[in-house]
Amino acid sequence: MDREPCPWRIVDDCGGAFALGAIGGTFFHSIKGFRHAPSGSYRRLIGSLNGVKQRAPRVAASFAAWGCMFSLIDCSFVYLRKKEDPWNSILSGAMTGAILQARYGPGAMISSAIFGGFMLAMIEGTGILITRYSHMFMPQAAPEVCEHCDFDQLGDVVSMNSSQTLTIDTRYPYDFQLRPETKNTTLLCQIESYRFSEHGSYLFEVIQTNKNNISCTITQTNKSSYYWLPIIIAVIILSIIVFFIQLFHLIYNSRYIGRILTNIGHRRLINDETDITPRISPITNRRVPLIIHNETRNDDVLDTENITGQLSTIGTTQTSTYSNNAKKVPPKRLQSLDTFRGFSLMVMIFVNYGGGGYWFFNHSVWNGLTVADLVFPWFVWMMGVSIVLSQRSLLKKKIRKRSILVKICRRTVILFLLGLILQGGHGKPEDVRILGVLQRLALCYFFTAILVLIFDAVEDQLHSSQWPMSDNVYQPIRTELSNTVFQFWPQWLCILFITLSWILITFVPKLSNCPRGYVGPGGKHEHGRYTNCTGGIAGYLDRVILGPSHIYNYPTCKEIFKTQIPYDPEGLLGILTGTLLCYLGVQAGHSFVFSTRVRRVCAQWMVSSLICGFLGLLLSKGGHSDSWIPINKNLWSLSFIFILASLAFIILTVLYLLVDVHKLFTGEPWLWLGMNSIVLYVGHEICSQSFPVQFEVQETHAKLLALHVYGALFWALIAGILYYNKIFIAI
Repeated sequence: MDREPCPWRIVDDCGGAFALGAIGGTFFHSIKGFRHAPSGSYRRLIGSLNGVKQRAPRVAASFAAWGCMFSLIDCSFVYLRKKEDPWNSILSGAMTGAILQARYGPGAMISSAIFGGFMLAMIEGTGILITRYSHMFMPQAAPEVCEHCDFDQLGDVVSMNSSQTLTIDTRYPYDFQLRPETKNTTLLCQIESYRFSEHGSYLFEVIQTNKNNISCTITQTNKSSYYWLPIIIAVIILSIIVFFIQLFHLIYNSRYIGRILTNIGHRRLINDETDITPRISPITNRRVPLIIHNETRNDDVLDTENITGQLSTIGTTQTSTYSNNAKKVPPKRLQSLDTFRGFSLMVMIFVNYGGGGYWFFNHSVWNGLTVADLVFPWFVWMMGVSIVLSQRSLLKKKIRKRSILVKICRRTVILFLLGLILQGGHGKPEDVRILGVLQRLALCYFFTAILVLIFDAVEDQLHSSQWPMSDNVYQPIRTELSNTVFQFWPQWLCILFITLSWILITFVPKLSNCPRGYVGPGGKHEHGRYTNCTGGIAGYLDRVILGPSHIYNYPTCKEIFKTQIPYDPEGLLGILTGTLLCYLGVQAGHSFVFSTRVRRVCAQWMVSSLICGFLGLLLSKGGHSDSWIPINKNLWSLSFIFILASLAFIILTVLYLLVDVHKLFTGEPWLWLGMNSIVLYVGHEICSQSFPVQFEVQETHAKLLALHVYGALFWALIAGILYYNKIFIAI
């Protein structure tokens, strides 16, 4: 309890009572002496002074004695009762009056006690009424995510000894402060960064500890809901599903199951074939006898010496010049990349359906990073990896660059039109949003693919077509770095130009009523000084070039910052940084294609991850909003691009080792989704409101999470059916 120490309070009360008695006694006895003095101004003045001189000190001393006694008794009651309230003063006044009249007998003591208690009760009651009706307080609050915002009034203006019930959004921590009802800037108390739990009850208590001090406390009065329990259960269920899929593959591909299946196949052949007739070889057009092998087939082992000999005996002109130590067959696809793509797609479907209503499964309000912010940029990065693998495969087939250019343009147009169709809905043509997710994907793909097509070499170098199969293929590090990085310096110059263009366009122009280089959300940001500056130059370009009716009208910052103008997170300026992100994926593809050793591929990816992560953290000053370039998905800021690329390099490295190198993980069920990603994305968008994919449930975390996880698993099942029926639809 915030209270002055009793010795100081006793001295203070004694001095105050003495001063009050002296002033009051002087005033009263001066008037009394003036009235009772003989006539004449001089005589009346002398009588007034004599009255004050004789009576006022006694009154002051009596008041001082009363004040000292009252304060001493009041401190004793506070100590005994362990609290301070009006009853302490009332009881102290009664006891003080009784003690001071003890020499006149019990009757006088009782009368004085009643009078003292009554007077103190009147004083305390008057003080309570004055406090209640004159001290009105205005509680204010601001979510912590609303940076540099003014506080909003929370509920109604309240007085002491009154209360009100409010409902608070628990997604974000809050800052609270209490101010007087008047418009002065006096801050009575404040609470910073308080996070509420869901479905909990809280008591926000304002306590006036003394006349000049008010304290605020927040106390939880009942238990909140189990916020994390549905997520834990969902993760366990998904882990069990993935585990059983891997267990099925392990059993199915085991040596014993292989022998059983081989024996069954042999018996069918013996029963079906009455005689063994020679077959025609599809290679030499000669008759060869049917030979039944008893050993188990192993698709992962390739004897290069035998294959080289066989090729030379049948007259082919292609011979193997690689080291005989390379033992693994190059896969037709980088399965770890498909797994990564499928994982991102599953998360995207889950968050697009609602993410169980959890705030971190929704996009960030402005600055910062959530789970929902990760998946789409990863798609752009993975598209860069695929560009390298796809174009090199086409060039190996002797397809001309002109034909590849036509293929790039066709895919770009299809992706862009799909995006328009999906978000066009039933709106009017003049209100159709032009840019969006698939449109951003299409444009980033187009510019990056053209860049790679122009500057990548046509010649198929000796090591360029080989998957990095082992650690036994020798190539000097200097040569490998030259092949994976330095030979593409024209591409890096173009990417550097694109990056500098984004920086200059973002931070150099000065817009009217907006500060130079402003990248904030506008609205309430910076205390409402830049209301119509949402997104800075990025938002301005979209509104001028595309028009306000053709861009996104419900940005994530609208609810918190109360923005009034539209802003598109997939706008025009973000195409530049999106192209940078896509090309960082191209670099990952170059490292994979031109490196000849597994550990060097992983080393290059990890070094790239460290470089990108360092640049992202440096530009954002460790992830702070008040930095050179904050991490911002709405802007696709430079720091955001580097952080997402860093994470993508790490994830692909881990999956590459697990799926492609050591075969410890098949990649399923995410591999299924990755093989038909565009089709499944379009399908989940079209059926987002359709039964049995999604339907209405009670809005609790448990039921919403179950529904949205079910929606993601539904499309995983569709992907599995397509995968095992060998149906792969590509654009």
